[in-house]
Amino acid sequence: MEELKYVTYKHLKKGQEINGIKKENATCGLTGYVKDVNVAYVTIEKWTRGGNEERYTTDWMFGIKLTDEEIRQKYNAKAGEVVAAIQNRLETYEIGYHEMWNGWLSSDPWELAQACVKEKLKVLGNCLDIVPKHAYFSGDVLDTGVCVEDEDGDRFWCHFRSDSIEIMTRRYERYQEYMKREKTAEYDNYSVAWETEEEIAKRKEDLK
Repeated sequence: MEELKYVTYKHLKKGQEINGIKKENATCGLTGYVKDVNVAYVTIEKWTRGGNEERYTTDWMFGIKLTDEEIRQKYNAKAGEVVAAIQNRLETYEIGYHEMWNGWLSSDPWELAQACVKEKLKVLGNCLDIVPKHAYFSGDVLDTGVCVEDEDGDRFWCHFRSDSIEIMTRRYERYQEYMKREKTAEYDNYSVAWETEEEIAKRKEDLK
């Protein structure tokens, strides 16, 4: 899930993508690319590279996307709470009503944590005693229900894959190992989810 941060001109570089600008109470939702930066102006190619150029004074703040690593750092503590909570086993009478809206669900623990903060949701656990269904596009069997509580205290659940909870946990635990050894730049969020036991042992040896 994308997220923006606003920075001054000093943090921009040529070719960087811009997603919005703001100043005091003024905002503009433009998309563009930095063509030039100096102490007076930032020149942006609007909407596409090589597009129409427009100059903005450097008292504007410029929106840039957080990197995956920045998102992991920002939401790491919350992700730990989510990973612990989602593994709680709940009974059907505890999970509330079934909700079709599941855009907040993800096997990426930081993305799920980010969505919970944005949507003001609290993960309570999962329930295996639900009627499973097949995902519309992938055909995956969604065999558990993830239960959350919203800001009003109402509970609801959405279908999810139980093995995605395992993948989520593995991703979070592996990242903590990289953090302890200050090697987060080497972390690959995709590959660690599918590691074999031999690959896990080798990675741990490499991290020493």
